[in-house]
Amino acid sequence: MRSNAQFAWALMCPRNPDNTGETRLPPAVTFGTGADLLVKLGIVDSITREGVRHIATSERYEKHWPFGPDKAHPYGEAAGALLMATEPFLDFFRNVYRQTGEDEPQLNQL
Repeated sequence: MRSNAQFAWALMCPRNPDNTGETRLPPAVTFGTGADLLVKLGIVDSITREGVRHIATSERYEKHWPFGPDKAHPYGEAAGALLMATEPFLDFFRNVYRQTGEDEPQLNQL
């Protein structure tokens, strides 16, 4: 998990002179920064990069995960890390995650 100090760079920008909160989302996230963003935005209570990877590769979400070959959104790559466009990533967790079956186990604690 990243410390608050590591998020400070995002809070201090010309579009946010009072440094009171983020003014915009990053264009892309990795599994790690995506997990941090999900928690920060309150979409999930707790998740790690390993949890996001598990969800991305699970059979339960295989047809719903928006990234990958032959999917709506390809993975990008930078410095050896896979990148995902932020908006479809957040849309998946807001609208699909934990909503594909009532009797399946909750995965938000991964």
